[in-house]
Amino acid sequence: MNRLNSSLALPLAMGFLLNLTMLEGLRADDPVMPPSAVENHFQSGLYEASAGAGIVFSPFVNNGGRPALNYELTEFQLGYMLTPVRGSSFWRGNVEVAGSVFGGAIVKGRGEYVAGATLWLRYNFVPRESGFVPFLQGGAGPTSTDLDRRLEGQNFNFNLNLGGGTRYFFTPDWSVNLECRYQHISNANLSSRNLGVNAIGPMLSVSFWF
Repeated sequence: MNRLNSSLALPLAMGFLLNLTMLEGLRADDPVMPPSAVENHFQSGLYEASAGAGIVFSPFVNNGGRPALNYELTEFQLGYMLTPVRGSSFWRGNVEVAGSVFGGAIVKGRGEYVAGATLWLRYNFVPRESGFVPFLQGGAGPTSTDLDRRLEGQNFNFNLNLGGGTRYFFTPDWSVNLECRYQHISNANLSSRNLGVNAIGPMLSVSFWF
C-alpha cells in the first residue's frame, strides 16, 4: 500500500501540469483586458523574488504505522512571467515558471536535514481590482536528505510538489503569500528501500515584484 501511494504521486503531478496547460488554452480565447495596478506585475517578462518558511507533516493520513517525519522548510524562489494576463472570466490569469532552493531540519523522526531544488509551473488567478491573487502550482526536482532509512534507502532523492494558496499585495511591489503545500520525496526505486514521504503543511512567504 505504501509503494502504491508513492507510485501514484508522479501521475498526479503530471496530471496537474497537464491541466495547467489546458487551462492556458481555454483562457487564451478570452479577450485581453487593460491591466490593473496589481496585474502589471503579472505581464510577460517580469519577475518575482520570494523568501519563505514553513513546516510539513508526514504521514498526513493514517496508513498502518508508517514512521512519522516532520520537517521545516526554508525556501528562496525566483519566478518569471511566461504569459500576459488574459481573460475576463474566472480563469483570468497568467502562467509563471519559477526555480527554488529549499532546506530545513527534521524536527520529528530519524535524520537531520532535507534540502533540494524545485522547478515550478504556476498558474496565477489575477482578478481585476483586487489585492488578492490566488494560485495553483506543481513542481519537481532533486533532493538530498539523511531521513529515516525505513522510508528511503539513500541520500539522493527526488521531490514532487503540489501547492495552492493566495497572495496579498500590501504595497504596490510587495506581497505576503500563504500556501498549503504537498511534498512527495522518493528515490524512484534507485534504492531497494523506497517507501517514500508524503508530507503536507503551510508555507508563509514574502515576494518582491520587479
